[in-house]
Amino acid sequence: MRYTVPTDNTLDKTMTSAESDRSGVGVIARAAAILRTLEDEPSGLSLGAIARKSGLPRSTVQRMVDALAQEELLEVHGPGGVCLGPALMRLASHSHVDITQKARPYLEELSRVTGETAVLMGASGAQLLILHSVVSPNALRVAPVAGNFLSIYATAGGKILLSAMQDKAVMDLLGTELKQLTPRTLTLKQLLAQLEEIRNSGFALDFDEHTVGVGAIAVGLQTPQGQYAIDVVGPVWRMEEAIDTVKAALKKCQRDLTDAMRSIA
Repeated sequence: MRYTVPTDNTLDKTMTSAESDRSGVGVIARAAAILRTLEDEPSGLSLGAIARKSGLPRSTVQRMVDALAQEELLEVHGPGGVCLGPALMRLASHSHVDITQKARPYLEELSRVTGETAVLMGASGAQLLILHSVVSPNALRVAPVAGNFLSIYATAGGKILLSAMQDKAVMDLLGTELKQLTPRTLTLKQLLAQLEEIRNSGFALDFDEHTVGVGAIAVGLQTPQGQYAIDVVGPVWRMEEAIDTVKAALKKCQRDLTDAMRSIA
């Protein structure tokens, strides 16, 4: 039996390929380390804080953050606000298929009882990601599309998610000035006062604050995979007339869905 001894060139190519593979794995590992440091930091971290938590050199963190931000896997809001980006949240929404599938029949029932659109939402930095919606059968209705984003501070669902944060974290996330989307959009001071009320009542409202003519009422949903919001959305005049009915339906949906979510590990 004859054995073929590789030439030096062959060895060089083999080593180069192996080194390339190791380098690629290292890049992925460093990117994953940065993403993990931001997992529980909705208001973001500075580059220095990411470096300390991840154990990576600051220069490496800078390069990785720039590359991840180009792919929308991270968002950079000034020097102190690197947070998870919209592309990552879109991917995460698909990975949370158990939650959206589990929620669907409960949202359908919520929409049937209220006659309005029922929505499941999650946070993506300073935006609100629509995960699933059951659209009202009424001719005049609000029809948010799954995968779209809304401003978190001007929506009922967004306020629910912000109310789970400390005021300082909210200010770090949103900054000192909130963009006025309509004449009724809250200022930061008004928002912080309203968040305290939401923490006490468990309900958040938005009438004309994000979009003129649109009203919404929301409650929170704590799951094994994180915090979400359940919204009922419709024309302002119908929502204002049915506040008590909608609140009761939302509480029942929240209670039933929370029980169902306990089966998701």
